[in-house]
Amino acid sequence: MSYSVNQSVQLGFRHTEKEYLAAVRLYFWHTRELLARLIVSYVLLSAGVVLLQLVIGIFIPLWGTIALVLLIGLAWFHGYVIDLPRAYFRGDPKFRDEYNLTFTDAGVGFKTQNASSHLAWSFYTGVMENDSFYLLIYGKNIHSLSILPKRAFRDSKQEATFREMLRRNVDPTLKLSQGEREKQEYVPKSLEPPDWR
Repeated sequence: MSYSVNQSVQLGFRHTEKEYLAAVRLYFWHTRELLARLIVSYVLLSAGVVLLQLVIGIFIPLWGTIALVLLIGLAWFHGYVIDLPRAYFRGDPKFRDEYNLTFTDAGVGFKTQNASSHLAWSFYTGVMENDSFYLLIYGKNIHSLSILPKRAFRDSKQEATFREMLRRNVDPTLKLSQGEREKQEYVPKSLEPPDWR
């Protein structure tokens, strides 16, 4: 696929709570360090509950202890992956602004009603995607990501241009989308005609 260095992709959108929560879940499930931290915390908390029963001398049947540990895990997960991000989204005024982003090979232009900046591509350390959005990652915490909904692209050509920029500037291993695979030119394995003998 050929490209021009002067290409730019301009996007305008507002975040929705549903998309933000889905993006946080995508990030959570694909970030091993974050997932490992939560699992270790859960195991330690569960062990603490069991030890507390032994120290205090309260007898709870095995099924009750298992149910209590599972309930604590479910509450822990729900709070960390749903409640905290929801409260963060609702409490941060930046999510109520219209986002206007311009992507070029020189960097990322970012403008809202209350903020304006220009970021170098080197600010971002990775990219994740699913069917609904791209996550541009710039840190190791759950809020260190830029969420770009795919609904903001005006057409598949604009999205393909954006993906080319991501490959050049953030992640050269970013897989080809279905549309990009279909548009690739056919290259024969060999320029020799087959031997029909």
